[in-house]
Amino acid sequence: MKFDLHVHSSYSDDSDISPKDIIRTAEKIGLDGLAFLDHNTLEGYLSAKDIETDIIIVPAMEVSTMSGHIMALGVQEEIEAGLPVEETITRIKEQGALSVAVHPFRIVSGLGEKTVRENEWDAIEGMNGRCSKSNNTQSRKLAAELGVPTTGGSDSHRMESIGTAYTVLEDIEGWEDTIKEIKKGNTDVGGRSRTFSENLFYFRRTLSRWIKRGFKRI
Repeated sequence: MKFDLHVHSSYSDDSDISPKDIIRTAEKIGLDGLAFLDHNTLEGYLSAKDIETDIIIVPAMEVSTMSGHIMALGVQEEIEAGLPVEETITRIKEQGALSVAVHPFRIVSGLGEKTVRENEWDAIEGMNGRCSKSNNTQSRKLAAELGVPTTGGSDSHRMESIGTAYTVLEDIEGWEDTIKEIKKGNTDVGGRSRTFSENLFYFRRTLSRWIKRGFKRI
């Protein structure tokens, strides 16, 4: 089964695609599951979970910490943004959810290797559709060194990139099983990294939005 565990909807300030359109696109391309990883909010998941579909919707959000972004996979209540990494991880675990270091080698919003090594993770994102091939390779190598599972997701902010990277899981019946299987390490990743043309588009847009935010992280 293929799960895109990193999709941004219109509930993120840097995406304008609705949860319904994301789900319908995921159905067309044959995905089995999704995680709406909107920035510092569960609204994407809350909106999507009531849409009629056979696709498994995993509750999730992308939390901005003092040092970079963390995937909170399986949370039912929002995690406050702007906290230290260790406290953010603690709050995620208190909900029985998974803390995943997403795109750790990304300059603007990644945690960085040192921070990842200094904390305990349930998984590391080993395939991100908006990261370079070298970044994804580094992430998988780090996960192997730390002995933690990997996840994959497109990090899509546009309809056409949904499903370009994904997590591979065995047959499961609900989102709770997704959490269990990742905890057990029963995952693989697939898809592709960012292309050269996407590199140019990404850097232009990232720089523009970073300047507009006053050089602040999301």
